[in-house]
Amino acid sequence: MTVARAPAKVIVTGEHFVVHGQPALAAAVNLYSTVAVESGSPGTVEISSSELGIDASFQTGAIDEKNLEGPERSILEPLMLVVERTLERAGSKGLGLRLQVKSQIPVGVGLGSSASTAVSTAAAVAHLLGLQLDKGMICELASVQEQYIHGKPSGIDATTTTYGGVVLFRIGQSPNHLQPAEEVRIIIGNTGTARSTGDLVSKVSHRVQLGDRDLVRISDSAGQLTLQAADAYKNKDFQQLGRLMDENHELLRQIGVSTPQLDRLVKAARDAGALGAKLTGAGGGGCMIALSRPADDKSISKAIDAAGGRSYIVAIDRLGVRID
Repeated sequence: MTVARAPAKVIVTGEHFVVHGQPALAAAVNLYSTVAVESGSPGTVEISSSELGIDASFQTGAIDEKNLEGPERSILEPLMLVVERTLERAGSKGLGLRLQVKSQIPVGVGLGSSASTAVSTAAAVAHLLGLQLDKGMICELASVQEQYIHGKPSGIDATTTTYGGVVLFRIGQSPNHLQPAEEVRIIIGNTGTARSTGDLVSKVSHRVQLGDRDLVRISDSAGQLTLQAADAYKNKDFQQLGRLMDENHELLRQIGVSTPQLDRLVKAARDAGALGAKLTGAGGGGCMIALSRPADDKSISKAIDAAGGRSYIVAIDRLGVRID
């Protein structure tokens, strides 16, 4: 048996706009998906997860329809694609596998659950099959699920969860890996409201395609803001980074992807002493994040809970995907 795990991710600045060529700053955090894989019956792949609510099998190259009805299809099919792509890479299409998936990452709330699970799946299956893959190859294999789910993904989720750490990302360029800082904490606040990343990204993209001048202007502003945020992080100017996160949240409000719930959690975090706070991910529900000094993280966490969210105090994951 082989076991691999990969972290969740948060977008510090730049979500939505990254799809249109602007930079984004992201961080891997210590919530994990874990995939254990072992050999199974020839030609059959079994995938189960109590956390994700899936338990099904399929013949390699074909989906077993009777086991894939309802909402579990949207979770399971991307994993099937990752497994099949990895089997093809190994020249082992007829091999049988059993996968047990565990996850600490809430689904559909902007923390990269699908990317993390895909990355840990690709790494575990590849290792079991004896494939010697570097992280770039694992990221490539895992990215098939983002294409399936989001249509036109930026690639930032798979990149961040594969490599770990803090990443300045731009489509078409090599990611710039920044040294993680110990002087600040990230507190996640989950509204508990799931949403479709693909739908939200598509709506914003449609406005760009129609030539919405306000959106183009906001996108350019967000790109400049992210470059300033990366500099602030590198220089450990966390007061400035927090201010830029606040500004980024306002830009996301202007394009209509925040919600009253998210705004309420953001305000609660700021009032409790956060250096900055904003929604993270596609918006429309999901999660927000707050930047905090270590001395303030518990009070900010309590304020988020009191405002109706579920808080997580997280640390930066430095390693990305690994075999346990």
